[in-house]
Amino acid sequence: MRMYVLLAIISLLIKESLLLRIVRVSIPTYRVRGQPAQLECDYELGSDTLYSVKWYRDNEEFYRYMPKFDPPKHAYKLEGIKVDLQKSDDRRVVLHQLMLKSSGVYRCEVSAEAPSFASAADEGRMEVICKFAKKHNPTFVVTDPDMLVEYPPTHYTHGLMSTALGLRVPIGRSMEVRCTARVAPAWREGSEAVVGNSHLAESKEAMLLVRSSSEAPALNVMLLTLCFVVSLSLLTQSET
Repeated sequence: MRMYVLLAIISLLIKESLLLRIVRVSIPTYRVRGQPAQLECDYELGSDTLYSVKWYRDNEEFYRYMPKFDPPKHAYKLEGIKVDLQKSDDRRVVLHQLMLKSSGVYRCEVSAEAPSFASAADEGRMEVICKFAKKHNPTFVVTDPDMLVEYPPTHYTHGLMSTALGLRVPIGRSMEVRCTARVAPAWREGSEAVVGNSHLAESKEAMLLVRSSSEAPALNVMLLTLCFVVSLSLLTQSET
């Protein structure tokens, strides 16, 4: 009985080693807008024959490698994606001139030919950020939402946008305002480097008690100054 179990385990291990499988998918977590990015997909075919390697961003195919085709490499048009075909092959894809719209979930899918028709896939997320962390604006939180005045966002090129929020505070009343600034630790201004495997974001908050008076224009200046100090403090901490 023990011999039968041992033979069964050995048979399963041998069968497993002959199957197509993805060993590792390497996708940088953060890249800076305008820089290139290299996506890697390391796989083992076992006893199978490679049919195709396909790459997707958010479930949309943008690159495939099929060894029996001439040419074997082909890139598809997709917003935010520019494939460097000369530097790409069956195990890596090189993207150049990244944009904010290049952010997304990237998936590598490897398929085998007959008779197995086996396939394997793995994925990872890449976030493209701005050099000066302008992608996400500071966040305001107030205690009385009835005093908020909402304005539509302003859109710019390359996926950038700015948001504005107004406050209408009756004279004599007061409210608490909290400003939160978040900066991904991927960007270090001094060394101009991107940490590819960091998923954490640093944040800092500040509270301010606002009391309305006849000098209403000073309120906007106060809030802007507050968030500037918060953001500057956060960036300074991230450099140390």
